[in-house]
Amino acid sequence: VNMVADITVKDDTRYGPKAFPFDAAFGPDATQEKVFEDTKRLVQSAVDGYNVCIFAYGQTGAGKTHTIQGNNSDPGIAPRSFDEMLKILHSMSNYSYTLQCYMVELYLDTMSDLLLTKEMKKNPPHLDIKEDVKGMMYIQAVTTHPISSAEEARAIFDTGLNNRKTSATMMNDNSS
Repeated sequence: VNMVADITVKDDTRYGPKAFPFDAAFGPDATQEKVFEDTKRLVQSAVDGYNVCIFAYGQTGAGKTHTIQGNNSDPGIAPRSFDEMLKILHSMSNYSYTLQCYMVELYLDTMSDLLLTKEMKKNPPHLDIKEDVKGMMYIQAVTTHPISSAEEARAIFDTGLNNRKTSATMMNDNSS
């Protein structure tokens, strides 16, 4: 496997050469601030109405959770995105908006609602991905919560994180 200048990883597979292009790649010395500076344009895209996804992939212990979540003293992409989104929306005084969120986990080919109440967890609804009349994707029967501040978003995010399926591995005590 070799890396070329345009951040494309090329690999010779049993089916022939395969190229994997990336928008960005960050080394072990990249700070949370640097990673967010490179990705925060996606927050503006989401405010503009586009579907946005940041996909963290890698070996256990590579830093996926740290990059997305961070910690209280060095927040990751998600908490920084909450702040950025609210900053953008508050600056748009000529628009009205409502925010709501949901949080799901895809684990072993099963999608789970991470914001279910204790009572609802006893008989969770089947989650299904649908497309609305405008072509926007949504998850049918998912629990949504209104948001009016970045602090509220972080609290809901923390609730969802606490409901994730995690277990220890040989490389990481809290792997998902």
